[in-house]
Amino acid sequence: MRIRMKFGDRPLLRSVADLLMLVGIASMLLFAWTLLDGTYYQYMQRLRFDKELAGTEVVGGSGEIAKEIALPEARPQPEGAFHVLPNLPKLPGRDPMLIGELVVPHIGLSVMVREGMDAVTLRRAVGHVPSTALPGQPGNFVLLGHRDTFFRRLRELERGDTVQISTTRGRFTYAVESIEVVEPEGISLSALPSETVATLITCFPFNYVGTAPRRFVARARFRDATPSGEPR
Repeated sequence: MRIRMKFGDRPLLRSVADLLMLVGIASMLLFAWTLLDGTYYQYMQRLRFDKELAGTEVVGGSGEIAKEIALPEARPQPEGAFHVLPNLPKLPGRDPMLIGELVVPHIGLSVMVREGMDAVTLRRAVGHVPSTALPGQPGNFVLLGHRDTFFRRLRELERGDTVQISTTRGRFTYAVESIEVVEPEGISLSALPSETVATLITCFPFNYVGTAPRRFVARARFRDATPSGEPR
């Protein structure tokens, strides 16, 4: 089938083509900026966090080491204060909303965890749902992440896999006991008073184009804790 165009239609089509190209370029630049912003945040906060775990912080300008300062010991949170972040020392360049690091060795996942579930948090890190339990505390420690960035590797997760949450108070180890795909309204953030669990949530299917309709939910049960200062 042939399509005949009038001579006067060509400038319009050329304008539409130019507009679509600009939209495509803008989309790629936005994606690249989002990726770089998340990568930079992860790198800098992991650097600060590792220095906290080591007990010292290097401060100085232009990449030169000026001095080392000892960090104060973190105080434990009052019982039941799930909405309060751990009492972390204030360090230059450290995000005060940073909770710690999530590591799942079997699937090679290592990502920093930040308090909150807003767009900025989920662009830069895995987000902790406010009002749910903190690592190692009774209740449900709930984490959210994007399926196309930090939680993409969850597709390889299996029952029995170890999930580790490292904070300045210690490292808390969980073991995955269930993996399921549910509707968004089928997600439960609650836990029995006697339970100490962690729940990892992302969108599903992982390769879906657009807004994914379902949710991937992995629940892990608390196994043990290693106080800060011991080898990770």
